[in-house]
Amino acid sequence: MFQRCLFFIVAFATLAGCASKSDEPVLVIEKQSLHKRLAPNGEQEFAFIVTVEATPRMELDSSKPMSRRDLKRFAEFERIEDSPALKLKLEEQAVALLKPALTEADYCGSGHKITDVYWRQRSVQLRGKCL
Repeated sequence: MFQRCLFFIVAFATLAGCASKSDEPVLVIEKQSLHKRLAPNGEQEFAFIVTVEATPRMELDSSKPMSRRDLKRFAEFERIEDSPALKLKLEEQAVALLKPALTEADYCGSGHKITDVYWRQRSVQLRGKCL
């Protein structure tokens, strides 16, 4: 009896842990680079590029019928190249990484302003100027 109760408690705890697991993909930063230049009008400008690792495509086996669980997983699968939400998340991460990068490069000591944001497949580029 005790073993049966213990088994159910462990099984329930395991299922609860799996249910609360976040399905949000993790963006792994592959590289980041800061480029600096002096504009013709004398302003200090920068371009900060953050690139994430590629997200593999989800492979489907078309030789067998797809279960509901597989179909749901396929519908919820997100890649950075296709997902506006993940791109926004990457942009927020890039903004957070910009200030430490500027400090490390001893650039824009009196502050900075981001003027443009450009997107590529797996990267975001923040352009701006020093205040």
